[in-house]
Amino acid sequence: MMWLLNDVYDVEHRAYFMSEKKMELTPLKIRSHGASSVMHYDERYTPYIEMTGLLPFVQLVSRSTPNLNAAAVTSLIDRWRPETHSFHLRTGEMTVTLQDVSMITALPIEGKPLCMSTDSEGWRQQMEALIGMSPQEPEVEDGGKKDRVPAGATFTWIAANFAHCPEDADDEVIQRYARVYMWYVISRTIFANGTGKNAPWMWLKALTVFDNKFSWGSATLAYLYRQVINC
Repeated sequence: MMWLLNDVYDVEHRAYFMSEKKMELTPLKIRSHGASSVMHYDERYTPYIEMTGLLPFVQLVSRSTPNLNAAAVTSLIDRWRPETHSFHLRTGEMTVTLQDVSMITALPIEGKPLCMSTDSEGWRQQMEALIGMSPQEPEVEDGGKKDRVPAGATFTWIAANFAHCPEDADDEVIQRYARVYMWYVISRTIFANGTGKNAPWMWLKALTVFDNKFSWGSATLAYLYRQVINC
């Protein structure tokens, strides 16, 4: 087979391993973990989520998420070309467009680009200022080395501390719970990673100001393109 596109991509591509190396590859594991029923949606969150532009999406995935066919998704990924951001099929090329993202997810595609520093220095202190607490640092045994912990929190930690907003909560507390609820949902759906365990700090950081008017749909599409390369 003649490989016409970038060799750097070709030698790492699943199609290369199957065609040239004759490797039998199994279907990929779906990374989307669903919104989960553990986190309770409170109607008091609605005005704050609406300010971010995420309300239609949150309402959509909070009800249910579609069943995903791992074999079908894998077949598409096997035909993905990162240079053109498109699937190369026998019938021609096909791609996911910004309009597709908007129509399927109801995410806003107009607004400011979701660009921010990914520097995680001091993230625990920033998280405490934003939501009132942060995960406990891992204990270090005498003479041992501190394990490197990703910036963020596990989904179990979030659910244990923010699953239900207190009935007598004041406006500041409701905002905290609304912010964490959105962080939890987007980290498990549009920005899901391979671990399935952690919500990265940077997505909570993006929710610092509710009415930033970000183009969440554009960020979702860009993230999808990057994650398809890394499969």
